[in-house]
Amino acid sequence: MDFIDLVVIAVYFCVLVGIGIYAGSKVKNSEDYMVAGRSLSMPVLLGTLVGSAIGAAATFGKAGKAYEVGYAILIASVAYILGYIVLCFLAPKLQQAKIDTIPGALERRYGKTMRVISAVVLVLAVIALFGAQLIAIGLTAEAVFSDFGITFEHAVIIATLVIVIYTLVGGLLAVAYNDLFQTIIMLIGGGLLLPLFLSIDLGDQLSSALVSPAVDWLGGMHWGYVLSFFPIYFAFVLIDPSIWQRVAASKNTANLKPAFLATAAIFMFWSLVVVTLGVIAFNTLPDLAHRDSVIPTLVMNHMPPLVKGICLAAIMGIIISTADSALLVTGTTVSTDLFKVLKPEISDKKQLLITRITVLVVGIFGLIFALQKSNIFEVMMLALAIFVSGLFVPVMAALFYKKATSSAALISAITGAVVQLSSFAAKMQGHLPEGVEPILLALVSSSLAMWFVSHLTYNPATATQPLLRNVDVNLQSSSSIPEPVK
Repeated sequence: MDFIDLVVIAVYFCVLVGIGIYAGSKVKNSEDYMVAGRSLSMPVLLGTLVGSAIGAAATFGKAGKAYEVGYAILIASVAYILGYIVLCFLAPKLQQAKIDTIPGALERRYGKTMRVISAVVLVLAVIALFGAQLIAIGLTAEAVFSDFGITFEHAVIIATLVIVIYTLVGGLLAVAYNDLFQTIIMLIGGGLLLPLFLSIDLGDQLSSALVSPAVDWLGGMHWGYVLSFFPIYFAFVLIDPSIWQRVAASKNTANLKPAFLATAAIFMFWSLVVVTLGVIAFNTLPDLAHRDSVIPTLVMNHMPPLVKGICLAAIMGIIISTADSALLVTGTTVSTDLFKVLKPEISDKKQLLITRITVLVVGIFGLIFALQKSNIFEVMMLALAIFVSGLFVPVMAALFYKKATSSAALISAITGAVVQLSSFAAKMQGHLPEGVEPILLALVSSSLAMWFVSHLTYNPATATQPLLRNVDVNLQSSSSIPEPVK
């Protein structure tokens, strides 16, 4: 590390905090804080979508997994991208139906009980997501700053402070503008400069360094495990609370479809880059101590001064752009979907205060979680699986299924979560047949419960209609949004 690289990274963190303070000056009420006053223009919307999509799991976790299984891990990216393609058509309808949060949507179809339950599940899953981002920061510090006496723990604590401060002050507006800034740095540093200098250094050895560590097309992974990527990642994208929040914050409905298509394309490009870097690391760094540190190790070994600082800043941006989204989602969920539901008379000022307190508390819990130093990819898989197994079917039924009832939604959510957790425990003990993944069992069970209980409890006289029924997606702005049919 050269002094100029440290300066670049220090300036980068100062810019993040500065953007947060600037955005904070524009926050006048809870709507400004939670959905940026519904004012996100196309460039900022695209930047924050990409920033929230390309986080630690999609970068460090995926590169680390490629170090083990090769190019086969790109199948997970395909599942993710399919979700974004579906959102091209779903997102405009969500905005026109004035649906801001997942728990809010569930209350409008099923009642307050489902809103509270879903909010609790969501918060627990997102805390794990935030912790995974902090773990990635700590691993980067171990690979980069160890000569300066900066440990994993030091880096995690510093990063937590920076992220919490600007999210606490500026809300979604700060997160969105920082995401745009970080996306630009990320694509230049990690997407272009790192592959370029790595190719120059390897020279004639590049072709041999691109040979996959696995000989079969599944990379040694069982087909059942690979198949589980689709319900986890595809389903999670459709009910990702940070995405729904950005859809609500978009200034213009017409911007949503091109923004999601562009996000899918950029995500595919990024996946190809990081997976290739993971394969190269397998062939050039056979004794790597921790597979999730592939990318920072390559940066340290192959980047010249100044460029190295830019690439390291890009790495920080990758992590922080998802971490801040996770923080904000938990803050808005607790204040809007828990406190506001339980105490409807709460003032806007107090709601905003509760949101900020939650951001601080979740930051502390995420820090504690990160200090356990778990494997990023596996942590993310488990957290997303629990979230998806409990909420995916009730959410989709709330939007589209005519006969969905409150009782069916509750039983469906409980069934999915219980089957997921019990099946996962059985798998850890070796009692689950090879090829049978917990998430597949959970989603099938949740779907059957929804269908069966809905048919038992459906009453046309008291039934509510799907939330996206009769939604006009041809409107060009978020004004004059119709209320859902009751």
